[in-house]
Amino acid sequence: MAEKRGWRVNPDRELLLDFAKALIQNKEQYGIATCPCRLVTGKKEVDRLIICPCVYAEDDIREYGRCYCGLYLSREKEPADSVPDRHAKYYLEV
Repeated sequence: MAEKRGWRVNPDRELLLDFAKALIQNKEQYGIATCPCRLVTGKKEVDRLIICPCVYAEDDIREYGRCYCGLYLSREKEPADSVPDRHAKYYLEV
């Protein structure tokens, strides 16, 4: 998937294994493979946004050289140390 989008997967093997485990756990617990770096709200329309790779990944990678969690990286741009959380607004909704 990353290759088709022009991204690369983070070469950190430990990070990859941790993400794989967390994605499997999220799939088992919530029925969808939500990104491990995001909180599941229980609202389907909101949680669909964070199915890995999340809807924010493309913009994050283009602007910051990496997605929010750092699983996917740009092939052309050096990754930033951090990325703002575009999904945070949903955590504040009541």
